[in-house]
Amino acid sequence: MITKNLPFSLVRVLIKPSRLREIERDRLDIVLSEMREGYAEMDEDLHFVLVNRAAEKILGAPASRILGRTPRDLFGVAAATPLEMKLRQILKARDASQFEQDLGLESGPVSLRVRCDGNGLVLFFDDIALLRSMEHALREESARRNLIEERFETALSVNQIVVFKLDRELRYSWVYNNQIGMKDYNVVGETPEHLFEPDSARRLMTFFRSVLASGQAQRTELALRPRQETEERHFVSSARPIFNDQQEIIGLTGASIEITSVVRQREELARAREEAFIAKAEAERASLSKSKFLAAASHDLRQPVQSLLLLIEVMKSRLTDAPSQKVVDQMEKAVDALRLLFDSMLDISRLDAGVIVPALQTVCLNTLVGRLADEYRLRAEHRSLDFRVVPTSAYVRTDPVLVERVLRNLLENALRYCPTGRILIGCRRQSKMMRIDVIDTGIGIAPNHLEEIFEEFHQVANAARDRSQGLGLGLSIVKKVMRLLGGTVFVRSALGQGSCFSVTLPLVNQHQGNGHLTAGDTEKRNGHMVLVVEDDGLLRDSLDIMLRSWGYQTMTARTGEEALSIIEKHSLPDIVISDYRLSAGLTGIDTVLKINEAAGRHLPSVIITGDTAPERVREVHGSGLRILHKPVAADELRRALLGMSQQQAVPPV
Repeated sequence: MITKNLPFSLVRVLIKPSRLREIERDRLDIVLSEMREGYAEMDEDLHFVLVNRAAEKILGAPASRILGRTPRDLFGVAAATPLEMKLRQILKARDASQFEQDLGLESGPVSLRVRCDGNGLVLFFDDIALLRSMEHALREESARRNLIEERFETALSVNQIVVFKLDRELRYSWVYNNQIGMKDYNVVGETPEHLFEPDSARRLMTFFRSVLASGQAQRTELALRPRQETEERHFVSSARPIFNDQQEIIGLTGASIEITSVVRQREELARAREEAFIAKAEAERASLSKSKFLAAASHDLRQPVQSLLLLIEVMKSRLTDAPSQKVVDQMEKAVDALRLLFDSMLDISRLDAGVIVPALQTVCLNTLVGRLADEYRLRAEHRSLDFRVVPTSAYVRTDPVLVERVLRNLLENALRYCPTGRILIGCRRQSKMMRIDVIDTGIGIAPNHLEEIFEEFHQVANAARDRSQGLGLGLSIVKKVMRLLGGTVFVRSALGQGSCFSVTLPLVNQHQGNGHLTAGDTEKRNGHMVLVVEDDGLLRDSLDIMLRSWGYQTMTARTGEEALSIIEKHSLPDIVISDYRLSAGLTGIDTVLKINEAAGRHLPSVIITGDTAPERVREVHGSGLRILHKPVAADELRRALLGMSQQQAVPPV
């Protein structure tokens, strides 16, 4: 091409004028097409001779329909007449004007800027609806920003948050919502040293200098006292450095929030926690002392009670006249009441010790409740009470022995505190649980006692401590057993109307058969030899007398060492009965284990103990030996001996 290396001005000379006009027109078209504002040109007769894309959009028609036409042709006479009048006035005056005009367009009125150009007109269009929409959006954005700023300021003031900026010399450049009792503008230009007492200023300046030195944001808790105040206030302060374009630190900005009330509460909570810890330690010491006392008292008192039980049993077999039998019966009732107290105390100790492990199995509630109903119905009828049971087909997963103990306690209370009316046992499904209700129409319980009745030794209507009204331990045992079984116990009651005690147990879908062992009721003694190891002389002699009256042969020893000496000189016993706590040397467990070692096999053995301390109960159960707790009823000991008489000694594993 010949124009490749020529200057631009020379190129313009060489190009034909018609071609230059085409180039300029193309450039004008490009400029006009990129304009967001509508652009149009008219001749002196008000014909459109040029429009850009924006004008096409605003006027709602393509260029092919606009060019060569007048406003009257496009918009109709009514809409165009006012416009044409204004345009002719501008042409006549050779002037310029700006106005709004409604042309009947769907988009609404348009804004026009018109000026005379040669013999024609140049028009600039703006969509007023769009302009107004933008203005509305700007107003909304401004209102939103104002609202955010107002909320921000409110949040800062309500929450006592200080926002600030400092220069490199740690002078405040600006601050908002200061908490030191000064106007914000009075703080500007000051350093912390002029605003806070010396120690507080030193702590704050040290924090700010650390931020400047590290070049990283930091956070800390500070105790500060403004110069015009007498007490320290606590703040959580955070600050970060400010960098210029050269990455040089030119100051810092940050925020502080007052936490004085939080610190006070934290200190009070710490004091309360310390007081609670001390109180808990004292309560634990008191509980430990109580447990030790009960354990010692229980053991020492069980010994003579055990002897009384055994001797009464012997007396019953030897006395035949009615008056004497009556006296013995009363003696037996008195001692049995004492035994009941010891048994309840032992249950509490065993539950506290955690040695009771539930033997979970599938239990038919109808069978369990029915058996209890048969027993208690006669007692209720004897008191002229109506006793009813609602049948159920439900099965639960639980320990039947423990549940029976719970229901017995509740039924005993119902009989005891229901002088007239009726007693009802019913079951209700509650989701995956079964609720068993024991309802009576008795004296009821006042609302202020509903929680206390589950405490040990608490009785509502037994100020005289009449032992026929119970001991106040039953419901405490019920609560602990239900917790052990993973269930709950609760009560609803109205004074003078009756009570409803409820326990919940996990439901199961299917009945799984369970085997039951039934002990024989005939003794097969055949002169079995029983070794009795007991350091209490009275109890040792009582056991000896009773065992012989039952047809057993006996050997007795005071200590474990004496028992080992006896079996060395004589033959091995068939059964061993030993107290746990012997006066010296070996314990009952040690004695039995050494006898088994000497015999080369496990002899049927039972440990009798009156010790209720939780750690002692755990130790005895951990030995794996059979255990009976003093005072042991004669029938209970007889059944244990019968079972061991039928047991064959087996070699040790």
